[in-house]
Formats: sequence, structure tokens, C-alpha cells
Amino acid sequence: MQDKQAVDRKALLVQQWFREKEEKVFLEVLMRIFPVVEKYGVKKPAIMIRTMKARWGSCIKDKGIIVLNSELIKAPKYCIEYVVLHELVHFIHRDHNADFYDFLTSLMPDWRERKRILDEEVIRSL
Repeated sequence: MQDKQAVDRKALLVQQWFREKEEKVFLEVLMRIFPVVEKYGVKKPAIMIRTMKARWGSCIKDKGIIVLNSELIKAPKYCIEYVVLHELVHFIHRDHNADFYDFLTSLMPDWRERKRILDEEVIRSL
């Protein structure tokens, strides 16, 4: 029984370490990327971290929250920057329409490559 307790304790410590890292890294990325959209009247959102099966992030515009997938911590920072900016752009353009993608491209011209890395390389490792 002690072995199970030790394994459970280690798992909990690793989970806590990842959560602390997620909070620190995601907030750092938000603080670095946010000024790009702040000048368009976007208020700094809160970050919520959740495990999600089908997406890297989402935006709860009415509550001023961006939700980031906890698995995103395993991606390179430049990919996390893309997801954060993508969600911030939703505060300006709600839908994935031409205006949304034109605006995203104007702010981050290489977003397609960052998304490709997330979708092809990071997902493979999950």
C-alpha cells in the first residue's frame, strides 16, 4: 500500500508543478502579447486553465476570460503566443470570418506556421 501512496503523491506533485508552470508561462505570454490588442480597446482578460479534448483555447467574451488548454504548456512558447493572440482577437472579431483572419494575419503574419506546428507536431506527442 505504501508504494501506491508514494506513486499517488508523486503524481500529485507533478500535477501541481505543471499547474504552477502553466499559470506562470501563460500569464507571461499574455502580458507580452496583450499590448498588441490593447490599443484596439480590448480589456486584459483573465486566464482560466482547463483540460480540453478538441481545442487549444477558447474565449468567453462576455466574462473577459480566455480559457487555455493545460496541454498547451507542452508546446513551444511561440505556439502558445499564437493561441493567446487568437483568443484575444476574438474580443474584436467573434467569428472565424475573413475579418478575423485578416486581423490575426496583420498582427502575427506567421500564425499559420505556428498553428501547423501545434496541429501536426505537438498533437502527435500528446
